[in-house]
Amino acid sequence: MSLDIMQCTAKTFTEPHGEHPRVLKHVSIEARHPTEGRVGLLTALHIDREQCRGDFFGIMDEESQELSDFALTLFDRFGRLKSELVENDYLKGSGVWGRELDRGPILYVEDIQVPEKFRRNGVASFLLQNLAESNLVSAGTFYFAWPTPTIRPDNEDEWKQQRHAALDLFHKNHYRRVGRTSFLCYALDPAHPSRVIAIGDDVDSHVNAFQGGGEPVPTQQGAGLRILPDGSFAWGEHADQDVNAANDAPYPLHFMMEAKNLGIPVRDLPGAIRGAYSQNPAAVRQKDDRGFTPLHVAAYAGNAEAVRVLLALPETSGIAEDMRGRDNVAGRTPLELCEQKMRDIKDDALRVVYTLKRAMGEDIPLTEDQYVDQRRLGCTCGQCTDGWLSPRMRYRLLSEAEITSDTMDMSTWGMGSYGSFTSDLAIMRLPEELREGRITKSFYLGYAAVVRAIASVLQRPGVAGLPTAANVEGLLRGQGARFFNQGGRVEHAMDYVLHCAHEQSPYGDGTWDQDREDLAAEGDPSSVAYAAMPMCDNDLDFVGVAQKLGLETAHSYRSSAYFGNDYEDEDEDDDEDMDDEE
Repeated sequence: MSLDIMQCTAKTFTEPHGEHPRVLKHVSIEARHPTEGRVGLLTALHIDREQCRGDFFGIMDEESQELSDFALTLFDRFGRLKSELVENDYLKGSGVWGRELDRGPILYVEDIQVPEKFRRNGVASFLLQNLAESNLVSAGTFYFAWPTPTIRPDNEDEWKQQRHAALDLFHKNHYRRVGRTSFLCYALDPAHPSRVIAIGDDVDSHVNAFQGGGEPVPTQQGAGLRILPDGSFAWGEHADQDVNAANDAPYPLHFMMEAKNLGIPVRDLPGAIRGAYSQNPAAVRQKDDRGFTPLHVAAYAGNAEAVRVLLALPETSGIAEDMRGRDNVAGRTPLELCEQKMRDIKDDALRVVYTLKRAMGEDIPLTEDQYVDQRRLGCTCGQCTDGWLSPRMRYRLLSEAEITSDTMDMSTWGMGSYGSFTSDLAIMRLPEELREGRITKSFYLGYAAVVRAIASVLQRPGVAGLPTAANVEGLLRGQGARFFNQGGRVEHAMDYVLHCAHEQSPYGDGTWDQDREDLAAEGDPSSVAYAAMPMCDNDLDFVGVAQKLGLETAHSYRSSAYFGNDYEDEDEDDDEDMDDEE
């Protein structure tokens, strides 16, 4: 049916989310024709990630599987774009997206429905254009979509045709792929690189580019995976195996690589790999249905022993080629798969990373144990002091300690010896038994001196710059005596500094990070230096810092304990069930 789209009008509806009204808002846009009525409907979700406070993944997971996949594929737990999508030469795809996706609201297009008789009249594009022009969004909003049909037809050819049509729709409306993922993004700024790149120059997703996995390779007589009476697995025939105890895993070597993580013991894994190679050299490079070779699986599983044995096979085995292989459902090399999994299997994964990097020619001036020790506490930048205090976290705490000590000093100006400090935030952070005591000006100034000493310690390089009780007390040299005499401890002052830094981090209101960004843009040397520091998984690990410093309040820095009720209160305008916009 022919339809004049110019006669259509758009009507927009918004509704706050029932559980997370500060974070999420439902948006729907109707396309209405004067005689045909509603001819199309677009539904979207407005996401204010600044309000997620470190629980971006959890909130998205509660909403739907699609949004969970979206969050886990593109972002970290704070809603910032994954580094690999900016820095990795392959995974960043066309490279048109960068750190601008770290901030600002998100509008996720969930569905576009146009009745069959009204299709091919531009209704879907009309809805997308009105979404972009809606006064619901700010200039910094980015629009995301996963261009795929809502309902999958049984016919595979029809499915591919519908997917192509969905991708074509978003491409025509200036949506471009983020990295090589399945998700597309749209920027309001017409000068953004994504608005300049031609449709034909946009890359395909690694999922679509994947050519398919390999078929299981038949094993020779006596070879293959066997189950032994004690429940363990082994390769080939064994004297103590049960009759007909062959395992029917279609990719037995892959299964053995992952067995450890499944809690299944494997006898003589090195011997199994060498045995499989001697019986059928192609087996050690066989791809499974995901496109993963045994080396990919061993790396992802953090199986350092298996990785070493595979890499030690003769050069003619071709294993070296697999180190750079990306033709799989993840579009990743073994090294990238391991780095992706690192938080779950830290020590083993670090040994795999070390082994693969060395095998690929990277010069690492450390032994394997030194490399692991330097990074086992979460360090991914290689510059964390003692493996846990990153340069960015150190700078954050130093900045907060300096500001806090100055503020504490100023709050005593003009105050008598027994001024009131009961409502002071620094005092409220102290343990109850200290708050119930007599808080004098000298006690408070001693408290401020300890906070200032923490700042001084943080300025020192190396382990001498760790804000431990011993380092801080060694610098005080008698200062803060009244604070200590009344039961105060360095840990109490450190907890206050950490608490203030936490409150202004992405776990809180994010003001400190925004200030650094604004100051760096203005050329402030200190903020520019901070921006140049390497990013690390420890940059916002407040729990880890609290634990390493022995703070009794470490549990309070966990997001589940700290922000359990943050989303129960609604904004004043959330009392309205529905807002309409013409």
